[in-house]
Amino acid sequence: MLNKRRIIRIDAEGWAEDVEDAQVNVVVIFPNRTTWISNFYTYKCINSMREDYEARGVCLSGAYWCASSPVILVDSISRERIVQVVDELIDDNTFEYVFDYFGPVQERDLERTFFPDNFFDEGSNIEASFVYQKASLVKEMLDQLDSESRLNIMKDVFGLTQ
Repeated sequence: MLNKRRIIRIDAEGWAEDVEDAQVNVVVIFPNRTTWISNFYTYKCINSMREDYEARGVCLSGAYWCASSPVILVDSISRERIVQVVDELIDDNTFEYVFDYFGPVQERDLERTFFPDNFFDEGSNIEASFVYQKASLVKEMLDQLDSESRLNIMKDVFGLTQ
């Protein structure tokens, strides 16, 4: 389970002219050195995009819009609202459903980014239950492959020969 000891980075924070009609990428970093990403869009921003698409004749006159990664709809992209949403998702144990795992903090990030002293837990790792869940999905996909492709992936990714 994730805890509320985290760093929240908001892409282009403070640049939005109207925090009720904008979108931002949000990266959350935890003491176990995991990073997670999601996109926050305001309801008004989605409607503004739809109106723009409709005016330009894009995407069936604004009938649909496809997100490339998780999207969280909010009334405002203010830091206060984003922190509130992230904390609620952590409390509800739903954070991992609306944020994508973005990988571990890299050494180069430690050198060029400010992290508070003693922020990272020594020896702390990603939750085994999360890895188990993702590994189960990979197994399901591997089971759907032909034998040759499955074997090639197992060799390339896992170093397995059988």
